[in-house]
Amino acid sequence: MSDVPNSVDRRLFIGGERLRIDVEAPPSGGGDKYEPQTPMQARSLLLPMLQSVVEGAATLPPDLRGDRVYIEARLLPNYLAASYFPEALLNRINAVPVGSRADISTYRTPSRTEETGTRRLVLAVEDEGLERFRALVDRPGAARSEQQAFAQIRMLDQVTIASHEDVVLNRPESDSQRITWEAVLHPSTTVRGEPEPLDGPTMAKWFRLVSSLDGENHDAYVRRVGGLTFAPVVLESSRVDELARFNPLRALRPMPALRPRPLIGTRALSRLAPPPSTQPAQAQPKVAVFDGGVHPAPSGPSFFPSPGVDLTSEVPDPRDLDHGTGVTGAVMYGLARPGSTARQPPCPVESLRMLPAPDVPNDLDGYWLLDRIKEVVVEKGYDIVNLSLGPEIAVEEFNEPNRWTSELDQLAWEHDVLFIVAAGNDGEQDSGLGLHRVQVPGDMVNGVTVGACDVAPPSSPWGRVSYSSMGPGRHGNRIQPAGVQFGGSDANPFPVICADGTFRDSQGTSFSAPLVTHALSDLATRLPVATPSVLRAFAVHYAERHRFYKKLVDEIGHGRFLLDFAPVLDSGPEEAHILFVDTIDRGSLLGYQLPLPDASTGPLTVKITLAYISPVEPSQPTEYTRASLDLTFRPHHLVHRFARPKGSTGPKSVDLDYTSTEAQQRLSAGWKMSQEPVTKTLGAPPGSSEATLRDAGKWETIRHHRVNLARDETEQPRLEVSYLARRAGLLDGSPSAVPFALLASIRDNSGRGDLHDRVRTQFPVLTPLPRNRALIPAMRAQV
Repeated sequence: MSDVPNSVDRRLFIGGERLRIDVEAPPSGGGDKYEPQTPMQARSLLLPMLQSVVEGAATLPPDLRGDRVYIEARLLPNYLAASYFPEALLNRINAVPVGSRADISTYRTPSRTEETGTRRLVLAVEDEGLERFRALVDRPGAARSEQQAFAQIRMLDQVTIASHEDVVLNRPESDSQRITWEAVLHPSTTVRGEPEPLDGPTMAKWFRLVSSLDGENHDAYVRRVGGLTFAPVVLESSRVDELARFNPLRALRPMPALRPRPLIGTRALSRLAPPPSTQPAQAQPKVAVFDGGVHPAPSGPSFFPSPGVDLTSEVPDPRDLDHGTGVTGAVMYGLARPGSTARQPPCPVESLRMLPAPDVPNDLDGYWLLDRIKEVVVEKGYDIVNLSLGPEIAVEEFNEPNRWTSELDQLAWEHDVLFIVAAGNDGEQDSGLGLHRVQVPGDMVNGVTVGACDVAPPSSPWGRVSYSSMGPGRHGNRIQPAGVQFGGSDANPFPVICADGTFRDSQGTSFSAPLVTHALSDLATRLPVATPSVLRAFAVHYAERHRFYKKLVDEIGHGRFLLDFAPVLDSGPEEAHILFVDTIDRGSLLGYQLPLPDASTGPLTVKITLAYISPVEPSQPTEYTRASLDLTFRPHHLVHRFARPKGSTGPKSVDLDYTSTEAQQRLSAGWKMSQEPVTKTLGAPPGSSEATLRDAGKWETIRHHRVNLARDETEQPRLEVSYLARRAGLLDGSPSAVPFALLASIRDNSGRGDLHDRVRTQFPVLTPLPRNRALIPAMRAQV
């Protein structure tokens, strides 16, 4: 494409981080905390439970426990925030928090009562500590530490030792089946805040117990992730309740098989014309496809210049090759149609054949696959990974930790790699049992999970295909799938590319995911900074919202993803798109001016997307993401909130331009002005419960908001990003930093048609993205 004259060449602005401004954190909210129960009321509730727990621990045989006993204490939902953590109580009884479980309990305020989500703390406690806990609740002492600990029992409404009903998940229908189970064992303790896996003597007790029940241990496949121990065992179903008596055992579930491959239909006669070149247009990013490999190149034009890499020594299966070839073709060429000409691949794509897995006994193929993915990603340094395979297990209602999800989330954090994952094809399964939900590892918080819709952009109307697995996802990324893309249907099949350029019909999220991989890989070749956070922000920011978005969010996520991001890198005259890429230190607050020109008209539409990668804590599924980046939007630098004096009547507060006459009059009458300008609500309103804040996006790694502003509602607007961290449910102040991407779009709806040009004139620190893609590598090297 020839260069467009600068006067009309309107492009995405990069360098938004140069608009950073100094901001001060406003004073934290306050007021008396409502206590749903007194310590004495909690005493009456908890004392019988604690007596039962102490007796149960005393009768546990030594072979069924470690040095400490694991108990579970349920928090009332009023105390979910980390600032209310019962630290004094746990210190008094020398209890180590080693995990959590999701649960339901009663949230109470003076005006309402409702059942809502909460969590159970998993605590490792010595026998002496258990007795001290019971004694404290029975007869609180007079010492200050005892009084502080006793006061915190009001936060709890249940204390138990987990039963086999809590531990055994997804029982098979027949008790006579001898199957492979995945056992998940608690951490033993924490060291400097990091969970430590079970020690050798306790694991030896576990192995002996399995053998005593005529079970089989797979010692070679024991894996440790974030303090948890994943231990596969083979056992008859009738014996699992006996195994579940092992006190350090957190969960026991049937080992999932790999997802079945979508069926590939008959071959079409029409062909795809070969691209001008099969060599990639750019050297970066490096993309990996872990799948069934690609068919050998036939005689004639080759669409796959590299035969790929064999990670398995097994003889190729034609059905696996069909699937892998189709997935790889969609990653390389996007949505190609019969009779069209393939486009040059934007970047290097490597196909890694993993199927069939070697002869791994007892359904442990998934463990072998995940081990290979981890090894190869770290060894070869891929930037983007497409996963159209995985275990056949839906994200569970209470989000029990899964090894695939935990390992890949941590890999994404440590190695800055973006995983793009097929959501799964079980959308028509039993919703009452949760079998319709996204399949592991589609519940990742650091990746992009893709569902399937029935038609490709720009065709409308569109909607989720019934087979596409649904949300919500796990805590930390509840909106799952993140979005949808064309995956084919019975009426409108997906054209799967074959090695000889012909097509075969199919359908499935296996093919919608690689279309997004192709689009984001191409986008990465056009940006000087293309981190996983940047790519995730673009994917969500430009997703096409369904008109029934709020109703269908669990089906389609943020909307229908783009097939091609190149067009949105150009801006219309009435809009400006700005990319901010920055890093924030733990506990910091960063402010950025939103580049709205002086004398802007409006009304305005503002879209904001914040994306980041977070370290994770697998033993804490309710507190899975360790980092929370919060987003605040202050649209008018002069408008503050004025609170009425105590004892006066009328509205509690009003928002006013502090330079106005009315504002000065209210100040003279004793009204108090807020320290910082008023905010525009993004998500849950201020004062919401912690459960509501979490559902609205707190601790989520992607935040997306759309705001409409009236003509006089904005002037010198600013965005603020703050960083809060937690570890084992506690607020964490240790030094660390999180990179993030912020994408903002401003649209002037007045019809004036010159917003982009005025932004470029008044904010020269912003750089229009070069149109020539060949310039990007040099810019990337400078960054």
